[in-house]
Amino acid sequence: MTKNERATLEANFKLNWRRAVLLQETAKDPDNQHIENKAREMAARARGYRDACIDVLGYSFHDGEIGAAREVHQWIDEAEQQAGAKSK
Repeated sequence: MTKNERATLEANFKLNWRRAVLLQETAKDPDNQHIENKAREMAARARGYRDACIDVLGYSFHDGEIGAAREVHQWIDEAEQQAGAKSK
């Protein structure tokens, strides 16, 4: 995996994770209860993307799955910090 491919993977993952977190936050508002199912779906997709990123990074680097999981969780922390909220 090239540096550019890795950077694209990271940026796309963070974008999807932030979207899921922000949609979950929006769904908490009683006026926005109608989007609760969409928020759950987006969160499920983000978790699937997380697992795929761990797999890709695990095969791409010598750290394996443990190192990849650690790195992706750092991405999650950064995305949640940028979103100003945490995933459920």
